Amino acid sequence: MQLFVALVIIALAMVALVRRVDVRLTLFAAGLALASLAGKPLVVLDVFLAEMGNGKTIGPICSAMGYAFLLRATGCDREMVQLLLAPARRAWWLLIPGGCLAGFVANIAVTSQTAVAAAIAPILLPLMRAAGFSTPVAAATLVLGCSGGGSLFNPGDADLVAIHEASGAAMPRALAAMFWPLVGGFVTAVTVFALTTRRDFGEAPVQVGASLDDARGRGLATPLQSPIASLDKPQRWKALLPPLPMALIFLLMPGVFFPELPAPFARGLPVLHAMIFSAGVVLLLCRREVTASVKAFFEGMGYAYAHVISLIVTASCFIAGMTEIGLTDKLVRLVSDTGAGGKVAAGFFPGLLGVITGSGIGPSVAFSKAVLPALRDNLPAALDLGVLAAIAATFGRTMSPAAAVVNFSATQAGVSVTEIVKRTAPPLLAGFAVVFLIVFARGG
Repeated sequence: MQLFVALVIIALAMVALVRRVDVRLTLFAAGLALASLAGKPLVVLDVFLAEMGNGKTIGPICSAMGYAFLLRATGCDREMVQLLLAPARRAWWLLIPGGCLAGFVANIAVTSQTAVAAAIAPILLPLMRAAGFSTPVAAATLVLGCSGGGSLFNPGDADLVAIHEASGAAMPRALAAMFWPLVGGFVTAVTVFALTTRRDFGEAPVQVGASLDDARGRGLATPLQSPIASLDKPQRWKALLPPLPMALIFLLMPGVFFPELPAPFARGLPVLHAMIFSAGVVLLLCRREVTASVKAFFEGMGYAYAHVISLIVTASCFIAGMTEIGLTDKLVRLVSDTGAGGKVAAGFFPGLLGVITGSGIGPSVAFSKAVLPALRDNLPAALDLGVLAAIAATFGRTMSPAAAVVNFSATQAGVSVTEIVKRTAPPLLAGFAVVFLIVFARGG
């Protein structure tokens, strides 16, 4: 009877998510209800308190988002986007793969998908419309690139941090496990999307040099700037600053260029150190508005706490409730003991929740925290399941009508969310099939 009631609670939580009840409220309430059913409601509050101050997650994630806000405040993100999209200006057939690649690479440096879309939209949307692509196709390209998983290569991303902490794997190993499945899945999705998309001159194309008012009249309203205004007085050196933290982390990995590092960095440069050092470089080079830039950095840290850390805290509360009632053990047995079936479950449930909630972080982090600690003795298997869950949740968010990046892109392009989702869903499903095959073939 207790198990039946627990399943009813989870089912009600799913209904609440479908009805767009706040994800954090739903996860916390469900976790509290499950723990209360087990007679231990205070466990959830203890977990809430512990995760509120967990420096292992707060440090990397908040500093990474702070750096992203700093890049936006100093214009470094726009310079990077313009550099990435420069080749696509010369050939229309490069716009879809080039636009997707620009979004993907920018999302590595700036882990907020909506922030990346805000930087790319004023350039990519008019370019694609001028080349004869329909507005829905342009918006779908924006979403596919900006939300296709680039952030999963950022060591400060919440999904990757959760895999690293829950599995006990070093961050370089977690990144290595993520590399080929994500690259294979993203390239497949973009290829399928490009091959099934045709240009459509039915709409009057937007000229790349159009004014902001003209672009607004064609459904391309943007609160940022006009496509051409962003090209005035280019400062190309700024394009080198967004990838600086990732470059430092890679260069200072033990065994890459240095056989060993001093004691504090024996396992490599911590994410927090890389982000803070890089922020100092940006402030030094872009010192005209240093006060506003510093303010932007800390606003980004606050944004990360409110929108990312809060999800991790409440997901941990939900996992605590599941653990007390015995569901976590059952989930671990389901995933770890059924081979291919376990991998299917690891991809299906986080992916489904990603579609329902519009969030990739909540489902992925919840899965990693619930399943991976019990699999630390089999690290390859733990990493494979964490990778599957993270990519599935990411792809699920990218095809979700509730996702912030999808709604933002739809508003910017002046199209319906449905027009975007029906174009991104089939390529993403094909891409995840490739992800699954890669993970299954290496047999972690």
